[in-house]
Amino acid sequence: MLEVAEQRFDDVAANHEWQGGQLALDVDVAAQPSSASVQNSAKMRGTLRKETTRVRGSSAERENGWVIACLRMSGFLATWLLLFPLSFATQALAGSQVAGEVEVQVFYATDRKRHENRPLDEIYGGERGEPSYGRCGVQFTPIPFMDEVAEKMPFYLPSETKDVRDAEQVAPDEFWRRLTTAAGETETGSVVVFVHGYNYGFGRTCRMAAELQRNLSGKATVLMFSWPSNGEPAEYVRDQADVEWSTPFLADFLEQLGERIGPSNVQLLAHSLGSRGAILALWRLGADLSARPVIGRFVLLAPDFDSQTFVAMLPRLSPLAGGITLYASSKDTPLKVSRQLSGYPRLGEAGEFLTVAEGMETIDVSGSGRYQILGHEYFYYHPLVKADLVALLTTGKGAAKRSGLRARARNGKRFWEIRKPAAD
Repeated sequence: MLEVAEQRFDDVAANHEWQGGQLALDVDVAAQPSSASVQNSAKMRGTLRKETTRVRGSSAERENGWVIACLRMSGFLATWLLLFPLSFATQALAGSQVAGEVEVQVFYATDRKRHENRPLDEIYGGERGEPSYGRCGVQFTPIPFMDEVAEKMPFYLPSETKDVRDAEQVAPDEFWRRLTTAAGETETGSVVVFVHGYNYGFGRTCRMAAELQRNLSGKATVLMFSWPSNGEPAEYVRDQADVEWSTPFLADFLEQLGERIGPSNVQLLAHSLGSRGAILALWRLGADLSARPVIGRFVLLAPDFDSQTFVAMLPRLSPLAGGITLYASSKDTPLKVSRQLSGYPRLGEAGEFLTVAEGMETIDVSGSGRYQILGHEYFYYHPLVKADLVALLTTGKGAAKRSGLRARARNGKRFWEIRKPAAD
């Protein structure tokens, strides 16, 4: 079923119907499950039927439509997959406390504008603001009956809810005191600075960073760097400008962090469009600081950055980090969209566009499957990729020494692939 959904999604992205600059999809599926399908969970998987498509409109309309294609198709799949577990959650969680609830606190640094009268998810908006520091809390609540179902599915199915419960703001001095203390209490003494990508609001970033903190199990401290993304699919160009605007703040923050805990204990983890800000910030640090390296590790997750430009920059970037690791996939639909918009391959693409170069390790995750429909947040959704990333951040071992990877070569240069476990 997942293969059918993936193929249909790629087909829709390649063959689309344009009406007034928007993509029109004719997908013959039910908006919600029938009573019979609720009784039989197997039927919840359904089937994707045909799309009626034809191409019309200008090149600008087509570019906008690629983004809308991702939005509409992902929205449909999200609704389709969530209906079943959320029907249980509504009945079982209302007014009760569920065993296994846990709250995770994660540090943040942001240059978003703060709005005290908004919900916690939106307390920091998409407008540019002054630097702010603090901690946000996320409560993870298991959805009854869903653990066993989710484990058996070949795609991501939520088994818990994740709610932002706190977004405390503190003075800079108190923030640095708390952060350095927390880092010193971990096994590695390191801080993982997570820089999110395009179309991320504050709440979404907080939930993702809290999940990463939980996965690290006390081995490192996570800090989310939240630049003022508008959290809107149609605001890609504006997000590009905002992440570049945030680059000086990110560079200064990384420098201060290195001074407090040691450069080797700073791990920079950047996703998607956030990689642009991280690359530029690291480049800026290299010009300002004479010491090498300036951070311990640089990890690029599905980076939305021109691959040729990065390869040209790599000889000067490589000495700035103790190690550089690239995660890439040929099943990453948003990066395919970005390539269509820019006209050039993105650094996070694999297949014929895979970037393998001296000075960094490349991990091709394509063989692990898409797992989640867009295939862009595999480090968050896919258990195999998540496990390898955690091993990298907590042990510091190179790809050759991490289990679950196998070596490959392209043009005489080694890269690694995620290896699926053998079937029973």
